[in-house]
Amino acid sequence: MGCCDPLSIGGNPLHVVLLMEHPSLNGGERSTLAFCDQLRQQGFQFTAIAPPDADFSDTLTLHQIDHVPFSFRNPEGNRYPLDKLRTKLSEQLRKLPGDLFHAISLSTSRIAGPVVRKLRLPSIGHIRDIMTLSRQAMNDVNENDRILAVSKAALDYHRRAGLSSGKSSVLYNGIDLRTFKPTASSGELHRSLGLSPDSILLGAAGQIIIRKGLDTLLKGFLIASKKYPKVHLVIAGRRHSDKEETLGHEKELNEFIVANKLNHRVHFLGHQKNMHPFYASLRMFLHCARQEPLGRVLLEAAAYGIPVIATNVGGTNEIFKRRDQGIIIEPDEPEQLAAEISNLIDAPESARHIGANGRTAIEASFDIRNASIQLAGIYRRTIVCANQSS
Repeated sequence: MGCCDPLSIGGNPLHVVLLMEHPSLNGGERSTLAFCDQLRQQGFQFTAIAPPDADFSDTLTLHQIDHVPFSFRNPEGNRYPLDKLRTKLSEQLRKLPGDLFHAISLSTSRIAGPVVRKLRLPSIGHIRDIMTLSRQAMNDVNENDRILAVSKAALDYHRRAGLSSGKSSVLYNGIDLRTFKPTASSGELHRSLGLSPDSILLGAAGQIIIRKGLDTLLKGFLIASKKYPKVHLVIAGRRHSDKEETLGHEKELNEFIVANKLNHRVHFLGHQKNMHPFYASLRMFLHCARQEPLGRVLLEAAAYGIPVIATNVGGTNEIFKRRDQGIIIEPDEPEQLAAEISNLIDAPESARHIGANGRTAIEASFDIRNASIQLAGIYRRTIVCANQSS
């Protein structure tokens, strides 16, 4: 990392200002909140600059994070121009006490880079996406003092596109293994859906968006459902984007379900504030993403000891390094998905073995306690090194 490795800085709590663009609880937001919960115990305080959403503000309060409302979009729902966002952010940061700035996404890292550099505020950018950026956008991201990527796949992709190698490194998201752990189902989800206790639930979770591959998931499930009449598919998550292509995708998913008479076999649950009853009810977890830097839902499901079938994209093979930890298939291959579903249903002992090994893999590399200690060290070194160089 460079110039120094302090265990502490003075005797006062270190104040971190977070920049959060979306008032949602998707993987990036949930991972950030999990880190904050741990880091408060290590002498950090947090303020989030985030959209003025009441529910999200309540969530931040629950996690003891101060909320400074900040609108990224105008009343018509269109994002403000980049220069206006930077002017607003600069004005806000000048008013806030803060030892360190942390932009929690690639987008916010790009917005904030030139601003924090001009203010000489020690800063960290976080890459949770694998996407093409212009050279100027990458230069903006590189203005941050440190850049963290959630997987080696994400890091390597963006380094090839110009991300500073000297400033960037991998920090895996962490899971609270005391909370996410193998748990017997209470039957709550079965009862809420009106299903018999012997119904087999296959689960998926994430945004309803094209890159999550829900169309492949439905096609694969359709094939498997013909062999197993007691199998149901439950999907946690909702559509956030109002883009025309996303609206069209959601419409096509619903049309596919109706056309293939899966109305009573596929259950969209919407956003779940508490994912624990969901995971505890599953026989297996399915993830058909076409792009996934490092899916938090994969970590959560595996931590529950649930066998996972996931596509070979992004950082998935950094989670499941062997087939007996998690089954990796190719994207856009519904027949392969159906075959692996069938294998796990027909061989329950093998499925339990894979689930147990998946849990062990999460314990080894994705424990939030270890990850938060790493992040605390990065925070402290970034503050001291930035101050020494200014």
